[in-house]
Amino acid sequence: MRSPDNAFLASRIGRFDGQCAIVTGASRGIGYAIAALLAELGARVALVARSSEAIAAAAESAGPAAVGIACDVASDRGPAEIVGRALAGFARIDILIHCAGVITQDEIAKADLAALEQMFRVNSLAPYALTQAALPALKQTRGQVLFINSSILGAADLGGRGGYAATKYALKAVADSLRSEVNEHGVRVISIMPGTTATASQERLHAMAGKPYRPERLLQPVDVAMAVCDALAMPRTAEITDLYIRPMQKP
Repeated sequence: MRSPDNAFLASRIGRFDGQCAIVTGASRGIGYAIAALLAELGARVALVARSSEAIAAAAESAGPAAVGIACDVASDRGPAEIVGRALAGFARIDILIHCAGVITQDEIAKADLAALEQMFRVNSLAPYALTQAALPALKQTRGQVLFINSSILGAADLGGRGGYAATKYALKAVADSLRSEVNEHGVRVISIMPGTTATASQERLHAMAGKPYRPERLLQPVDVAMAVCDALAMPRTAEITDLYIRPMQKP
């Protein structure tokens, strides 16, 4: 995985000193890149994913400012457990980043409703519940909530991706509603919609579709991580509400 360039790091080191963050879906891909960069820029970070082995390795790789929390964010007790463990370790929460997600693709006529229900649970309901659990702590710190969504929100053709798109439209509604409710408490809410990114999930989707996978032509996880950190570091007189990022070249 590509790392941020030295000039980016040098101009931003210490930007998140004293802040504590939770990042879900952080064992790999975009979630890991965000967590590792926040840690490098001064934050203490709780990396969350289901696999205890994977999240322990990710936290170790992210450095001494990172800790791993092995927990299924979509489970009934997951949100309360994640927030409780983060507060026990950090005593505060300044940043909550939702990056966990799943995707299945199929035409509506043939879609597996159980798979659709699981997508809604992970992509929409879990961020809702985790945000709800973390809000008291975030209001205390006048913190920030950031949703990694999808550029599918701007797609003209949703054929074969209707179920996934529905979960992402729902997530956008959660973010927009939340913003209206918590800005008055000093809590900032950001949605970032990356285009096709070089991740294991995209490699799998390309293989299923029989398409050549050319990761060098795609967004890199660190590209998204750098955009996330800059959005979080905006002066508190400003709020980036919706940020779309796409690959420079067609994949």
